[in-house]
Amino acid sequence: MECRDAAVSSLSWALIVGGAAYMLHQSRSHTQYGRYLPEKGCCCPARLGWFLQEVPAFLLPLLLLLTGEPEKTGDRTGRTLLLCTFMLHYFHRSFIYAFLTRGRPVPLPIVLAAAIFCSLNGFLQGHHLLHCAHFEHTWLRDARLAAGFLLFVVGMIINIHSDHILRSLRRPGETVYKIPYETTSRGLRTTPAPGRLSFLSSCDHERQLTS
Repeated sequence: MECRDAAVSSLSWALIVGGAAYMLHQSRSHTQYGRYLPEKGCCCPARLGWFLQEVPAFLLPLLLLLTGEPEKTGDRTGRTLLLCTFMLHYFHRSFIYAFLTRGRPVPLPIVLAAAIFCSLNGFLQGHHLLHCAHFEHTWLRDARLAAGFLLFVVGMIINIHSDHILRSLRRPGETVYKIPYETTSRGLRTTPAPGRLSFLSSCDHERQLTS
C-alpha cells in the first residue's frame, strides 16, 4: 500500500481541531460520565463499553500489519517494532483492563465517540508507521531507541499499577465514584496523579522513538 500523506494529514488535523473544540465544550459543561453520570439514560455495561471503544485501536493496526505487502526495505523491522508498542498498550486496555474494571456504566454516545477516535488513531498510527515513516538502518542501534523503550515500559507499569489502585478503592459490586488520597508530611491531603505521569511518559516515549 502506498503512503496516503493527504489522508494522514487531513485526519490528523481533524483530530486536532476536534480535540480543541471538545476541550472548549468541556470548559463550559460536563460530559455525562463518571461522577456526572445521570441516574437514567441509555448506557452500556462498563466492561463491554471499555472493550468496544478501545479494541479498534488494536484491531486496525493489526489488520494493516497482517494484510500489508511485504517490503524489501531494511527499516521495516523498526517500524513494526514501534507499532507493536502501540498495539501492546491497546491490547492491555481492550482485553485485560476492560474485563477487570469495576467502573460505572458508560453512556452509549461516549462509547461511540471513543470508538471513532480509537479507530482513527489506530488507522493513523498503523498506516503512517507501516507505509509513510522511514528510519536509517542504524536506528535500531541508536541510544534513543533504548531510552524510548525504557520510558514506554516505565509508563506502562505505572499505568497498570494506578489502575490496580483505583480498582482497589471499590468493594466487589460497588460502583460509586472514589478518588485516591494520600497524606503529606504536613498532614495535607493531596490527590496523586500517576496516570498523568504514565501518559506523559508514553508521549515522551513516542517522541524519543521517532525523533
